[in-house]
Amino acid sequence: MSMLRGSPLRHRILFVLAVPLGAGLLSALGHLVQRRHGRPTSVSESLFAIASRLRRRTLFTRPTGGHPQAPETPGQP
Repeated sequence: MSMLRGSPLRHRILFVLAVPLGAGLLSALGHLVQRRHGRPTSVSESLFAIASRLRRRTLFTRPTGGHPQAPETPGQP
């Protein structure tokens, strides 16, 4: 808890470390649920979706599309 009372740099470090770790744990839990039931379940799919959203929030991942390219204007090289 003392990490939360510190400087903004500490908050950033905590965010950078905790979010990917949490995403990995949720993903592992989703795999465990799938293995246990032998098929994908709504719970495992939800865990994978949450983990995917958390991974998109980290600083080390790049966006994977979803944004249309800007149209090219004529006359510019």
